[in-house]
Amino acid sequence: METFGGLSLRQKVAQMLIYRMNMRFLSSSSKKWKEIQSLLETDGIGGVHIWYGDVGTSLTLLNKMQKYSDIPILVDADIEHGLYQRFPEGTELPPFMALAATDDPDLAYAAGKIVATEGRSVGIHWNFAPVVDVNNNPRNPIINTRSFGEDPDQVSIYGKAYIRGLQDHGMLATAKHFPGHGDTEKDSHSSMAQIPSDALRLWSVEINPFINAISSDVDAVMVSHVHAPDYQFNADLPATLSKFWVSNILKDSLGFKGVVVTDAMSMGGITNNYSDSYGLIAAVNAGCDFIIQNGDFKGSIDVIEQAVLDSIIPEERIDESVLKILRMKEKIGLNGNRFIEMKDAQGSLKDSSFQITANRMAAKALTLVKNETKFFPLELKKREKLYIIDIYDHKNDHSESITTKALRELGANVHSFQLDESDKKYVSSSILKEIPKESTVIVNAFVSPSSYKNRITLSKNQEKFIQSLAKKSEKILLNSYGTPYLIENFPMVDNYICSWKGNRIMQNAFVRALTGRENISGKLPITIPGVAERNFGIPIRKKPIWFTQEPAHESGKKLKWVMPAEAGADVTALDLLLDEAIADSAWPGNVLLAAKDGQVFYHEANGYHTYSHQRRMSPSDIFDLASISKAVST
Repeated sequence: METFGGLSLRQKVAQMLIYRMNMRFLSSSSKKWKEIQSLLETDGIGGVHIWYGDVGTSLTLLNKMQKYSDIPILVDADIEHGLYQRFPEGTELPPFMALAATDDPDLAYAAGKIVATEGRSVGIHWNFAPVVDVNNNPRNPIINTRSFGEDPDQVSIYGKAYIRGLQDHGMLATAKHFPGHGDTEKDSHSSMAQIPSDALRLWSVEINPFINAISSDVDAVMVSHVHAPDYQFNADLPATLSKFWVSNILKDSLGFKGVVVTDAMSMGGITNNYSDSYGLIAAVNAGCDFIIQNGDFKGSIDVIEQAVLDSIIPEERIDESVLKILRMKEKIGLNGNRFIEMKDAQGSLKDSSFQITANRMAAKALTLVKNETKFFPLELKKREKLYIIDIYDHKNDHSESITTKALRELGANVHSFQLDESDKKYVSSSILKEIPKESTVIVNAFVSPSSYKNRITLSKNQEKFIQSLAKKSEKILLNSYGTPYLIENFPMVDNYICSWKGNRIMQNAFVRALTGRENISGKLPITIPGVAERNFGIPIRKKPIWFTQEPAHESGKKLKWVMPAEAGADVTALDLLLDEAIADSAWPGNVLLAAKDGQVFYHEANGYHTYSHQRRMSPSDIFDLASISKAVST
């Protein structure tokens, strides 16, 4: 390859490193841009990882970076559940477990298509997805709903469909997190996670979906900071740094010929146990091709270059990776055109057909697990109060949910409360007191996988609140906008639905189903211990019985304040007449509001409330008819 032959050692090393950044405005004089420009003009940048951004900045900044770069830059992002995850202009999608709950692999393909089409239009070439971890541990704090489920065959089917959806529409796909992150109880963002060491179990469960992804020609495999101490050589070494896992198993045994990318080297699974230099050198020697470096791009080049010069890393190992990376860039078409145009984004983002498909995914994903009091569809008596509590697994969030607002707009007599992790026991106790016995109650629990949190449960205070609430009423629905395992701690709750994620499309789907306007047909892709088996789901036929609550009064025409001339009124003599009336003792004071056709053109106050002149009139004062009868009649 001609490009490869002209690269220096430093430039080759730079091709193996991924620079992390946001697509936010950067002035030409900013420290960040000067760093980027310097790298592009010297060693180069192999790949760019986008955290967040917007379309306008992406179009200008990425094009500018591509223009400065001798070799096209490969741009990646974690967009597991839609471009909206990183760009506000993108389409929102359900998480992977929700897609599996639809029992329709074609929807996984459609998700890949939407992500690829929108992502490519804003300059993203490579998606760090799908997650093909088998989530068979309810206590896994970081994978959970990001997985397609607990069955390796089902994970494989949906993973392969998603991969095809990406690739058929021009985006590179990644199977992650090798050799499996599903049966762990630690988050590798915080510390190294351990997976089972039984060989039969590893190959039949954890590794199985990766075998299937490789057979589908997945472009890349992401290696994780996990270890199986009783199975692997060097028991304490994470797979990211392990030649046993990367070269012996992934490349040799599984025959993977694509690009091996590390998970972020800034995660606790690496930084808590190894220095930056050790981690970089070990990852390269293990066989990793692309490295999501720790934030010091130039320093990372220095470390790897010096290791090659000191014969710690063979230069052939570098060459092998760089050739793979250059072929990957060629495959995606970067040698022909590396630039993006606004018309591409305008023609792709939030396409109406994408939104229709996303809504269909969300509707089919809803999975009803318990409906013992026939909560679905919800029937409320006229004026019956509906108590809704939004519970958040993080601090400082008392926002009213989309669900709560939507039900109020539909006419429900909603009384809402919010509870988050920062709230003390007296807050939950006061909410409990305000809800009468046998009330109709919906608890929306927002508990989703989150980096560095190291658990996926509600706080003890929040759990006790729900348990106490269930004692007051059987007519309570627990709605999980996140982990499906939430019900394990609340066996006394009679009604439970998995809504999978608290984003807009899932909340809207729940409201439609609750009010009888959508069928419920989802099936669990996992087992909820002691509650329900995999593939369980209670089907509900739609039955639109929802009512619009009668308003307490008919609203009149909304008043609007205008200048007198705009209403065709002449008020020049009005103040004088009112002052004369007060002087003649017709009344001690007055407030006059004059309006025509909904237009208020005069609103003034004169005089006092009584003849003793102790309290002046205010425009906000109002009087009943008895107060003005004498003045009017005389």
